[in-house]
Amino acid sequence: MFSGILATILELAAVGLVLATLALVMQTCGALFLRDRPFAISSHRPSISVLIPAHDEEMDIQATVYRIKEELTPNDRLLVIADNCADRTALLATQAGAEVVVRNDRDRPGKGFALAAGLRHIATMPPEIVLFIDADCQTSPGGIELLARACYAAKGPVQGLDLMVANPRVPASPRSRLAEFAWRIKNDLRPTGYARLGLPCHLLGTGMAMPWRLVRPDLFATGHLAEDMLFGLELALAERPPRFFRAARVTSYFPDNQRGQSQQKERWVQGHLGLIISHLPRLIYQGLQRRDIGLLALAADIAIPPLGMLALANMLLLSSCLAHMVLAGSIVPVAVAALASCLFLFSLATAWHLCGRDLIGLNEVKQLPRHIIMVMRPIMKLARGQRMPWIRAERIGRPRLPH
Repeated sequence: MFSGILATILELAAVGLVLATLALVMQTCGALFLRDRPFAISSHRPSISVLIPAHDEEMDIQATVYRIKEELTPNDRLLVIADNCADRTALLATQAGAEVVVRNDRDRPGKGFALAAGLRHIATMPPEIVLFIDADCQTSPGGIELLARACYAAKGPVQGLDLMVANPRVPASPRSRLAEFAWRIKNDLRPTGYARLGLPCHLLGTGMAMPWRLVRPDLFATGHLAEDMLFGLELALAERPPRFFRAARVTSYFPDNQRGQSQQKERWVQGHLGLIISHLPRLIYQGLQRRDIGLLALAADIAIPPLGMLALANMLLLSSCLAHMVLAGSIVPVAVAALASCLFLFSLATAWHLCGRDLIGLNEVKQLPRHIIMVMRPIMKLARGQRMPWIRAERIGRPRLPH
């Protein structure tokens, strides 16, 4: 009897893993086999307000402000929210020609609260389109106006391509290349695949645009660790799902030190897992009730755990099913677990072919176990009840990104 119960548990776990991997397969196949769909660009140049949340960003803020101001007209606004800063961010932003809101509220840290303060500030003279750009990001030439025009034509939220790359001043390592590859999968390949299938995407925190009429400052006023994805999911539930617009790009550097990388990874992983718990059931229920494929697609996407966690889950489950087959002769759990592993390996191989051949070789593959352990640390902390507060990842000095 115990063997039968164990077999059922393993089968259910394997089926769950297959379902969690199918969305990844859909995205990689969409990116591999389909072409980009046309994305309308408005001939009307809307009025723009660019919001830049900045917490201790004195190294980057002036260059970022100067770069963005080149694309703005006198009818546009550029607002820096100096959020709980202990450096010269506000002063340098003002000297560069930005409007500045200084927010000091140690009891409510987080990017979401900073954005809410900025939105309330511009509400007296609202623009047609609001853009959100992080202080350490470099926008592609013409990207601000292009993103705004695309958002105006879409009449809904639009997410540009958000890339993070390794700092060229820091010697490249297999670990940093793995992190960059994982970022390309998450923020480029997966939303590209969905876009080519005609499906929505998540908001990614920077390089996102929104019509003012959809803005709700109260929605932004949150200390959630994955506030960007939260905003996008709430908009999708309100029947305004974000669309992916790859032609506009923002780029930034990964944190330069191991502590900063760990902080950033921990915040992302715990925030993502929190959204799985809070929003996955709602998305599935509303998607089925409305017969909304877009909501179900977003549900399937957030159900995909971090890739390191997904790889570990596949290895552990397949090993457990093989052991159970040897001891009890049950073949079904092994077959389903093998299917999940094959789907995952196919997705990884496709991703490597499309966007990883310049990054991933044998040396990087050897570092996979350490990379998986790094991903699992925040998950184990969360399982022990150690929730991470919203903190900015530590960085050291770095050069500006190339245009």
